[in-house]
Amino acid sequence: MRKVFLVFFLSLMVGACQKANDVVVDSSAPINAQLTYFDKDSLDVAQYLSNSSLKPTISDSFQILLSSSKDFSHLNVQVQDDSGIVLNNADFTNVNGNRVAGAISTTLSSVYVGNLTYVFTAYNTHGASGNYAEKKLRLFNAKDAGPVIDSVSMPDSLILPQTNSLVFDIYAYVTDAAGLSDVSNVYFDVVKPDGTPSTGNPFMMYDDGGAAGLQVGDDDRVAHDGTYTLSVQLPAGTAVGTYTFTFHAVDRSGVSSAPVSHKIRIYQ
Repeated sequence: MRKVFLVFFLSLMVGACQKANDVVVDSSAPINAQLTYFDKDSLDVAQYLSNSSLKPTISDSFQILLSSSKDFSHLNVQVQDDSGIVLNNADFTNVNGNRVAGAISTTLSSVYVGNLTYVFTAYNTHGASGNYAEKKLRLFNAKDAGPVIDSVSMPDSLILPQTNSLVFDIYAYVTDAAGLSDVSNVYFDVVKPDGTPSTGNPFMMYDDGGAAGLQVGDDDRVAHDGTYTLSVQLPAGTAVGTYTFTFHAVDRSGVSSAPVSHKIRIYQ
C-alpha cells in the first residue's frame, strides 16, 4: 500500500514540475520612448479655411529613442485632437539600433484650429509598454483677426462691510468673426491700489452655463453665448482704494484681443 501511495505521490510531483516548466516568464523590461526629433511645432491652416473643398492633410516626421531594442515589437503612434478623439493610429516596426524613425500623415475631416497631440508608445514582444513620449502640434490661422471684447459689466465702486465679505459678478461680452467656438479663453488681471499685481492673476472667466461650479466662482447662466462670467468674493479686510481690472480674450490660433480695462473703487 505504501509503495502504491509513493508512486502516486511521485507522479503528482512530476506533473506539477512539467506544468511549472510550461509557464513562459517575461524577463524583458518594458521599453521607454523618448522623442528626439519632430519636424515642426505649428502649422498655419489659413489656406484650408479659405477653401472649404480642401481637407487638411498634416504630415509629420519623427524620431524616437528607445531605452532598449531588446524584444522590441513595434512603436504605436496615436494622433488626438483637443477632445481626446483619436484621428490616426499607426504602428512602426523598423528599428535602427535603438531608434525608430518615420512619418505619419493625418487627414482631418474638417478644418481644425487647436492642437494635435502625438502619443508615441513602444511595445515589446510580450505586449508590455513603458513610458510614452508626447508632442503637441499647434494648428493656427494666421489670417485670424482674433476675438473682440465688446464691453465689460461690473461695478464702478463698492462699499466693503467691516466684518463680512462682499460678492459681485463680472461680465465680459466677447465676439469672434470665426465664431464663438474659436474663443479659447477669457481672463482678467488685477492691479491693486499700491500698484502691485494680484497674486491670483490671471482670473479665468466662464461661458459654460455654470458647469465648473460655484466653488470656482462660475455662476454663468447660458453656455456658449459669448457672455463670460466670474463671481468675485472680496474678504473682509480687503484694502480700500482703486483696483484696475484688465480683460483679455484669446482664440485657438493664439491671437489675443485688444485689452479692455475697468477701474473699481473699494470703500469701507
